[in-house]
Amino acid sequence: MLLLLLALIPGATIGFAQEATSGTEVGGVTVLPPDAEVGGASIAEWDARFWQWSLSLPEASNPSFNPDAGMCGYGQFGPVFFLPPSYTPEPVTMECTVPEGTAIFVSVAGSGCTSVEEPPFFGSNEEELLNCAEENFAGFADLQITINGEPVPDLGSYQTSTPLFTLNFGEDNFYGLDPVVAYSVATSQSFIIAPPAPGEYEIVGSGAYPADDVTFTNTVRLVVEAPTVISPEATPQA
Repeated sequence: MLLLLLALIPGATIGFAQEATSGTEVGGVTVLPPDAEVGGASIAEWDARFWQWSLSLPEASNPSFNPDAGMCGYGQFGPVFFLPPSYTPEPVTMECTVPEGTAIFVSVAGSGCTSVEEPPFFGSNEEELLNCAEENFAGFADLQITINGEPVPDLGSYQTSTPLFTLNFGEDNFYGLDPVVAYSVATSQSFIIAPPAPGEYEIVGSGAYPADDVTFTNTVRLVVEAPTVISPEATPQA
């Protein structure tokens, strides 16, 4: 399966633990380095969780297929907010609201292989799945991403492959599969943005998959909001 860019993914959270403190300032945010860990997990491990989140949701409640429905945070929890991906070459613009204090996971593009799909996305063990994911990902070209108009540099350094993980294809999954649990490995270019300050941000990703004659450009408009605290006077008295 191919996950087209900016298939950005968001998730909500309170409490951010970041083991890596350096990063690159891009468009008013800090892009963490490829070796960063957030909440004790590497970017590759967060990528596996990203695929598990995105593919576990039925089509009717999946933000990737309902970009205008305000579903970005559906099913999300924890310290990292996944920006939802796109599975179609059609241009997509999505608006997402993210709580202050949440890191943001951005998948520029990715390819995943499983133990239940037909070739060329099939593998029967971890080695086959890894080779499959890497070979399919190699078909992407001209990947670019900007944050508030500023390009993220050296995207190639963010290419990574996940460890072996499981996918739960539930009822009404958009692959049309019967409910099943599968093995999977994915290869992607993905990065994590340190929790941004409250405000508005625009992330635009683009690229191509020449073998399928596909080009894509997708946009995520983010609003980072501080939590609301009501005044004591507004609290009903018993």
